Amino acid sequence: MNNEIINIQGKEKTFSLKKEEYARWLCLIEAIDLIERKAAELKTDMISDDFWVKPLAFQKYIEQRLETMILDVDREELKKDIIVASIPKFIDKSEDLVEEEQEPELSELELNG
Repeated sequence: MNNEIINIQGKEKTFSLKKEEYARWLCLIEAIDLIERKAAELKTDMISDDFWVKPLAFQKYIEQRLETMILDVDREELKKDIIVASIPKFIDKSEDLVEEEQEPELSELELNG
């Protein structure tokens, strides 16, 4: 059920997010991390004005990763048992995955426009 609430304790305040909203934020953070790693691999300066990522690349990544991220949230944050058979098929067969981490890839063209 995606309407479960996740509470995140900040320095001064506790934030409450629906599970799907929380999973979307985690997908965005994961996408940014992938971009940082790819930029380092390409020896690209992310601070320069020439470096940018198309917003649709983020949206595509989040759409592709969201279902499995929700399963990760269930397993890690809510301590639910997950049945492996429920993992979407794109995890095994997609060409948009990077290495053994099995995450959708942001291509070099999407990174540099």
